[in-house]
This record gives sequence, C-alpha cells and structure tokens, in this order.
Amino acid sequence: MDTLTPGSEAALDFPGLLRYWRGKRGYSQLALSLAAGVSQRHISFLESGRARPSREMVLALAERLGVPLRQRNRLLLASGYAPAYSEHALASPPMQMVRHAIALILAKQEPYPAVVLDRFWHLVDANQAYRRMLDKLLQGRKPAMLDEGGGRLNLMLAVFDPKGLWPVIENARQVGRYLLRRVWQELQVQAQDQTAREILRRIAEWHPDMVGPGGVLLVEDDPAEGTPPPVLPVALHAGRFRASLFSTLTTLGIPQDVTLQELRIECFYPADDATKAVFEALAEVPANPLAASTNR
Repeated sequence: MDTLTPGSEAALDFPGLLRYWRGKRGYSQLALSLAAGVSQRHISFLESGRARPSREMVLALAERLGVPLRQRNRLLLASGYAPAYSEHALASPPMQMVRHAIALILAKQEPYPAVVLDRFWHLVDANQAYRRMLDKLLQGRKPAMLDEGGGRLNLMLAVFDPKGLWPVIENARQVGRYLLRRVWQELQVQAQDQTAREILRRIAEWHPDMVGPGGVLLVEDDPAEGTPPPVLPVALHAGRFRASLFSTLTTLGIPQDVTLQELRIECFYPADDATKAVFEALAEVPANPLAASTNR
C-alpha cells in the first residue's frame, strides 16, 4: 500500500527539504556529496542547519537530485535567496512561440482528441475533437469543479466523479488504479500544496474502496485480469457513442520556466478500427463550446 510521505508535508525549511529530496531520490549523504563534489560532512551540516548553503550550492544540489523547477525555487526561498526560474502565464508575451507550438500539436492531432493540462490536471486547452468527445460523454452533465466559482474543468476529478466520466468508462477500475498512482506520485512532489491534497480528498470521498484514511492507496492489481497489455486502452461508452483509446503524454524539452515544465499535452489515439471510424465521423459535426476556460 502507498501512503503520502509525512515528511514531505513538514519539510518547510531548507534542511528538511534537502533531507526529503535526498531520501526521495535514494541518495545517501555520501552519494550526494560525491555527486555534488563536496564533503559528506558539508551535506550533514546543511541537513542539520549548522551550515547555510550558497545560492550556487542550492542549485547544484537541486540539479543532482533532479528537483523540479518549482521546488528548486522553493529550496532557494527556504535558503533566503530569490527564485531562479520564472513562472509566466501561458497567455503572456514571452510564451507566444510556445502557444504557437501547442496550437500546432492540437491541430495536427485532429480528428483525434488532444488536451493540454497543468500540473494539477486542470484543462488548459483542447482541440475540437476532444471537445466533441466530452460533449458525447457528458451529455450535458457538469462534473464537480475544484474551484466552483472559477469554472475550470479538472480532468482528474472529472474521471473519478460519479456524476462525471466515471459511469461512461467501461474499464473504470483499471483506469482508476493507474490514475490514482499518478495522483499519489504528484503528491510526493506537491504535498504542501492544498490543491493536490484536495484532489485526493475528493477522490477518497467518492471511492473509499480505492483511497483509505490518510491517503492510503487501496489499488492493487487484480490477478484475474491476466497479463497487462502494452498500453491500457480507455473503453468509453455513452449512449450510441463507443470508443477505445490509448494516449501519449508530451512535455516541452529543456524548460526554463515553471509553467512550461509542468504542462502536459495528452494525445489520444484509436485502439481499434471502429474507434477510428467514430472520430472520423465526429469530425464532420461542429463541437459545442467546452465548459472550461483556458489557463490565461
């Protein structure tokens, strides 16, 4: 069973954060000292608070430990330094070329669905094929929102919501097990963020048989399902709409901005010829506006 690491919630100062990331990456103090080119004694002093790191040392340790950009900024702030990495809104002028690239990816994916998500699975953008698919699957229903006033669709919550997509996913238990592991992995990085914790709390409320008290995952694989396929298709069925899809995740290469590192572009592909025909036919039907705003 997986549980949320308690230390990740309390590690608010630099020594605690360094201990957390070192443990998460499986480094001993000696291994980290060798990787960073400093003495084990210095690493020990940093973790105990007996020594204060330089800005360069914070960034070097974060690099060796593969710490995400947002958390690198957090390490710097905890050490008394200004953040090193920007965090621009996608609609801002510095992101113009990135927006263009994302628009090209979404357009080229037609007639199959593609969606852009942020780190908490809020919908940032989607192509017309994805909008048409949601139209068919939700049939006017509105899934629960994280920020009810903001109206941003959270696709992770939409999947698990009994009034959202959960009833139309024929292999919901299989898909749910996989997605819950992704949520838990994200929580290991974002445990201090209330948004991440709220997502898991809501899922636990809907599915207490899958998430126990304290964030314990109750999602062991079912041996009766046999050997897993190379990719897990999502089988969808709502009224006359039926489709089987698998997906790929794309991230931006060499990101130097927090927002860009956290963006995910999920592209869906037909798992059989019948699904291919369904989406080719849907491409002839205009899509209704999606009930979710872009992240501007």
